[in-house]
Amino acid sequence: MRLVSELDDEKKRYVREGFDNDEELAVFDLLVKEPISKEDILKIKKLSKLILVKIKSKIHELDHWKDKEETQSIISVLIRDILWADLPESYDISSVDRYRQRLFEYVYNTYPAA
Repeated sequence: MRLVSELDDEKKRYVREGFDNDEELAVFDLLVKEPISKEDILKIKKLSKLILVKIKSKIHELDHWKDKEETQSIISVLIRDILWADLPESYDISSVDRYRQRLFEYVYNTYPAA
């Protein structure tokens, strides 16, 4: 019962935060930092949705993207480029690589190679 309750709480959270699914919420959680303004929260929410769409699209173009360093690099660079362009200004430029690594690990562990 507790597990069902916890799952319901997570589902309620992603709906409450304005996301369409738990993947968007997971990306948001990986990108959010403390302290953060309400304006930056809105930007990170928008970015969380955008970046997933672009990553999934690119993964579908690649054949077995996890199997080669070259194709893994394509995803990593895509993530980096989107973060550089769309992270709020309050995020330190030097932290982009840390967020890129977090997101890449999430994507690598979440999305299949084929």
